[in-house]
Amino acid sequence: MSNIDFTAYIRLEQLPDDVKKRNGGKAGAKIPRFDVTATAGYYKPLKDLQNNKGMVVAYLNETRGIIDSTDTRRADRFLMGKQGKDSVNISSVFLLDTAADGGNLYGYGNPNGNPKLRSGNTNPFYCNRTDGYLFLIAPDWKQIEWLVIPNGLCTILGNAKALADGVYNDALLTMRAAAKTYFDYWA
Repeated sequence: MSNIDFTAYIRLEQLPDDVKKRNGGKAGAKIPRFDVTATAGYYKPLKDLQNNKGMVVAYLNETRGIIDSTDTRRADRFLMGKQGKDSVNISSVFLLDTAADGGNLYGYGNPNGNPKLRSGNTNPFYCNRTDGYLFLIAPDWKQIEWLVIPNGLCTILGNAKALADGVYNDALLTMRAAAKTYFDYWA
């Protein structure tokens, strides 16, 4: 067993089309939309990504054809959010070759470290640029569990392998149990 200090646990889910429509979203989008449904701990950039209803929405994009890099250096996916009218690169998502029990996928990434967005506005993740992210992705790609490790940028690959090896199972279970509804889409 190993101790790890996760700053936050963030659950992102692809909601059914009727739930998205009921909450002002669009159904049938080409790029998968993920809504933050539950969190444990606190992560300030989430607050900056909230829309006027209090929702946080992210989009999981393919990198091929968008990111100009060789296949060996390019992330598998990337998460984009919105801050007002600005698109915000939340994180690249690099996948490990190891699948979890039940076929879940493990991934890792880190926040965009640029001080400014393309628009010139402040990047909400800049103050957290040394954090590391772990992602546990459901086999059907309908749910992503995002774990934040403060100042974990330099050790994130090792942390991802430790998560895949079950080293952080207790910490993950604790964060899941502590998670509270972030926005109630079913109310």
